Amino acid sequence: MKIRAVAASALALALAAGLTGCNMFSPQRTTMEYAASDGVNIDLGDVHARNVLLLTNDAGTEANLVFTAINTTSEDAQLTLDIEGTTVNVPLTYTPGQQLTDVGFGDQGQQLVQGDFTTGTTVEVTFQASYTDADGARQTVEATHAVPVLGDDDAASVHEEYQTLLPQQSTGAENAPVG
Repeated sequence: MKIRAVAASALALALAAGLTGCNMFSPQRTTMEYAASDGVNIDLGDVHARNVLLLTNDAGTEANLVFTAINTTSEDAQLTLDIEGTTVNVPLTYTPGQQLTDVGFGDQGQQLVQGDFTTGTTVEVTFQASYTDADGARQTVEATHAVPVLGDDDAASVHEEYQTLLPQQSTGAENAPVG
């Protein structure tokens, strides 16, 4: 009888270890960071860009660059983007309690860029942030990322949240610095 109890205990222990050990070799998905939206997130030291995407609705020659920049420094910073030869300068003014700068929407209006944009593809964008870090040293961080292009020839086919962000008729203000 003792042998049966020992065998049953050993079997129960082996079964419990087998059932709970399935995550032993596979990564835990809740610890992986990802952009939970259509755009991409870019980290450049103490400057960050969130939900970066390009929205196009015409023949693909113009797009609205949309994202939110975050300046986590205690001084002004500069974010520069190079998109197919077009340079977009985003000054990030330091204001206590206000670290966010909206680009391509809100009070700033659209940030139109010219290029060859095909819905459903990505465009290589070079990001460069210049800022002063907490130790007082001047930093320049650069990275290139694939930014998604969204839109459609028919604005009604675009996701409702993005319909008002599609490029409007050019006003001559495109490529102007934000801020």
